[in-house]
Amino acid sequence: MMSTAPRVLILTQEFDPTVDPVIQTLSARGAEVVRVDLSYFPRRLTFTTSDFDGRRRVMRHGDREVDLDRLASVWYRRPTAFEFDPAMGEPERLFARKEAMQAVGGILRATDCLWVNRPDIDAVGELKPYQLELARRVGLRTPRTLLTNDPAEVAALVERSERPIVYKSQIGGVIHYPGAFPGGLLTAVVGDEIHEHLDRVGHTMCMFQEYVDKAYEVRLTVIGNKYFPVVIDSQNDDRTTVDWRGASGEVGSLPYGDYRPLPEDVVKKTQELLTELHAVYAAVDFIVTPEGEHIFLEVNPAGQFMWMQHDLGLNLGDHMAELLMRGGPFTRGEVTQIGY
Repeated sequence: MMSTAPRVLILTQEFDPTVDPVIQTLSARGAEVVRVDLSYFPRRLTFTTSDFDGRRRVMRHGDREVDLDRLASVWYRRPTAFEFDPAMGEPERLFARKEAMQAVGGILRATDCLWVNRPDIDAVGELKPYQLELARRVGLRTPRTLLTNDPAEVAALVERSERPIVYKSQIGGVIHYPGAFPGGLLTAVVGDEIHEHLDRVGHTMCMFQEYVDKAYEVRLTVIGNKYFPVVIDSQNDDRTTVDWRGASGEVGSLPYGDYRPLPEDVVKKTQELLTELHAVYAAVDFIVTPEGEHIFLEVNPAGQFMWMQHDLGLNLGDHMAELLMRGGPFTRGEVTQIGY
């Protein structure tokens, strides 16, 4: 007899503690779960589509075969890149990679189920200038922003600005050095040293924003139509005044505040923004000013959330499992805010 249990495919790297509790919940509720990393392709993971003997679209890993047309959902977390035979020469690897990206990307894009989130949607949704423009269009206030690789533009901004200016990485600030742990660039207030190092702006695109006075900050996790706003009292700790990630390396070290639901107008505008981004899941960051205004900072379409489950007891993993089991289609609708 054919199984009627929901089938969930999770694409992520081998070490990803965020997915482990979700898999446990999915399995306990009777879902069939397959977890693989795209780095297994092509030596340990195969994809096949064929019209020769009836329509088949399957993925195989070990002794497991997944019918891609019978999936309830795909959770596209953080898979790593394809790994080809090291015996191949570089020109052959480049050719093989392009062929794989065309075929595997096309097969996955044609898989019609709930995606959290589809990789092409994530790729667009991660573009910070695009996020800021959409946020402004839906009525959210954003910090005034300069994006440039022209040192003269930065010098002029610093000279004329009456407010402090911060430098902020667009990709989280993680730098991977060979043989060392990844380093990170936190958001930082620009000081007098900028005048000595202006030439570095010319190396790549750089983002500078006005410093916005904060009462506190909000990390909003959105799972479908469920909102989980978490207050971070960042101004009560010197490590987190400018960037609350300054204390995030230690479990339980973040200065959380009491639960405060988002105002309805902020919920409405955020829903409009996420609709434009076609995101089912998102982590959204806000500054809340001393006057109570919510200032949009960014959306992370694949942001982490398990640290809040551990620190605050927010049952985010179960809500993610519920969404994945339900499958699609998904539409943005009435929001339920959940506290801690």
